[in-house]
Amino acid sequence: MRRPPHISTPALALALALLPACSENQTPQPSPLPTPPTPCLPDLDNAITAAEVPTVLDLAAPYLVTASAPVDVAGQGADDTRRWDWSAERLEDTPTDITATALDDQWYAPMFPGGQFVTGSTGGLDGVYARDATAVYLLGLASPEMNPPGGRTLLIYDRPVGVLRFPLTEGDAWTETATITGGTVAGLPYNGTDTYAFAADASGELHLPYVRFTQALRVRTLVTSTPAIGGGTTTRRQVSFWNECFGEIGRATSRANEPAADFTTAEELRRFAL
Repeated sequence: MRRPPHISTPALALALALLPACSENQTPQPSPLPTPPTPCLPDLDNAITAAEVPTVLDLAAPYLVTASAPVDVAGQGADDTRRWDWSAERLEDTPTDITATALDDQWYAPMFPGGQFVTGSTGGLDGVYARDATAVYLLGLASPEMNPPGGRTLLIYDRPVGVLRFPLTEGDAWTETATITGGTVAGLPYNGTDTYAFAADASGELHLPYVRFTQALRVRTLVTSTPAIGGGTTTRRQVSFWNECFGEIGRATSRANEPAADFTTAEELRRFAL
């Protein structure tokens, strides 16, 4: 049986004008921090609360998305001097809008009675989410179309997976495990278990094209997918950066079974775009 693709936490609230990418290796001078897309005032207290990551439906989140990109997830310096330079623009950058939409509008809505909204995830699937004052939860995944040419995918977790906890501060770490029973991947039956290990392990400056975020929180995620029958365990790493009121401002997703926590090539790189 085939194992499900890795799912990454999408941006929850971003909405600023998108500027086109420039030529290879052309890095412009960064601008001051732009105005947050929602009525939210960053207090820069090194803690991200639920109110500082609002969910805004039908509002595009602009990114530059690049496949197979070199990336520095380790950063330079240490403690409060640490920085990550993701500012170089590339010809391969693709301006991409990611939008959270209401679950009610989707074909799979009846299968997720506790769901609230969906967004597109790494791998071309929709992630189904819910949230409350304490966390954002991933409930499962589904193909955007009911009957796509490659076959339907529908993966429902037996319990909500808390992919983002509030308040989120440096040093937080937690693990979530969920089981899939009676699932479908590309039209084929699938049962298995996904284990997520999260760690908010560093903070510092994240340099992006046209803007620098002086207080970015790095969150590492290791996902382990284990089929119930046949196949082998697959792991995938993700490094995300979060900022008060802007949500997820950067994300690097590794290749499958990447052994290095500080991997240097991202299968997909997403960066907040003005």
